[in-house]
Amino acid sequence: MDLLITLIGDAAVDPGFRKRFLDKPANTADLYGFRFTKGEFELMQTVFANLKPEERDKLEQAFSTLENILYAKITPPCTHPCVWSIYPPPELRAGPTQAEKVTEIKRRTGTK
Repeated sequence: MDLLITLIGDAAVDPGFRKRFLDKPANTADLYGFRFTKGEFELMQTVFANLKPEERDKLEQAFSTLENILYAKITPPCTHPCVWSIYPPPELRAGPTQAEKVTEIKRRTGTK
């Protein structure tokens, strides 16, 4: 159940993740590396798969409201998504992170 709660929390604070998750819950969970028990997966599918448009809209609004309340508490303010957002898997990142760039340079130059 902890992973499902984490996934719901990620949907609350990260609009990009939320859109993917509400569109395709199982694919999104898999893409981000969530590994559910059979019961967690079935519960996620029961609650979030095959949403009617009005149900999806209500969930989107509720998540968005929670996101706005939470982000209003961050000082100094940041743009969405920021500190609480889930880190995207490699295939969704815009490019390599700074740490990945340093690792690649060290590999190419043979330095430690």
